[in-house]
Amino acid sequence: MNVIDRSEFRDEEGVITLENRIRGTLQHGLSWYGEMQAQEFVSQRLDKSLDRAHTLLRNVVIPGTNVSVSMILLSPQGIRVLEPSSAKGVFRAKGEEWLKFDGRGRRFKRARPNLQEQTLDLAQLVHRYIQKYLESQGYLEGQEYNLPEVEAVLLFANPRTHIDTARPRIRIVQADAIDHFAANLLEFQPIMDQEDIDILIEALIEPKFPELETTTEAEAELEPSVAPYEFVEEGEIFTSEAEPVGLPIQAVNRLSSLPFTRSQWILLAAIVFFELIILIIFAMLILSNMAFG
Repeated sequence: MNVIDRSEFRDEEGVITLENRIRGTLQHGLSWYGEMQAQEFVSQRLDKSLDRAHTLLRNVVIPGTNVSVSMILLSPQGIRVLEPSSAKGVFRAKGEEWLKFDGRGRRFKRARPNLQEQTLDLAQLVHRYIQKYLESQGYLEGQEYNLPEVEAVLLFANPRTHIDTARPRIRIVQADAIDHFAANLLEFQPIMDQEDIDILIEALIEPKFPELETTTEAEAELEPSVAPYEFVEEGEIFTSEAEPVGLPIQAVNRLSSLPFTRSQWILLAAIVFFELIILIIFAMLILSNMAFG
């Protein structure tokens, strides 16, 4: 299986150093490192069954947005957004609900974030973006390229995590079933060839938009100053030709978070506090040496 990792926190060997672990935690929250470990676990399990006809994109920021998708699997059998999770406990996926078992109350309660909803939002965003990109490149004209649906798959890395499902909205795979998931994938009828996969990799990693025609100054004054193939974030994820084509604003709010959450500010404050303590100790040592020198 081919793996293309776009994370800024992994080095060339795929290792997350201590410095990058701190940076990633400050930027994405305290659960970030655990999710990266879950991502690595799922990747290794998939690699045992999937050959080089399959390409796994990791940590891809969708062009025109600030939304990062953990894993996108491009296979002859289609496109899948894979969301690895390090969550622990007993959960229930009932319809659209995402519940977690409360040991004290001995009952299931709604859990946040809703991992089902979150994974589905990501899959819909990827589908909308790819469709818009292919349209801008002319691949969809005359049905030259039929865009397959993007399946949302939620996978768990902790073998002690159990999920009780009752008509869930997406596919949910527990840790001990990842191998079966990959093997089952190979049994599906191929719907894409390598050329199709290369086009999708281009769309997600290095999108190329048509060169814009030059206009005169008089035409520029009359026409709106919006590039026809420029994807820009604007309330509903991204737009093209000034028309919103993304997800509803509720989905955007779920996927896009503030730069720092409360827990991240606490962690940052703790790091600054300890650095100040170290600086004070060094200053005291220097002053004492000067006094007795």
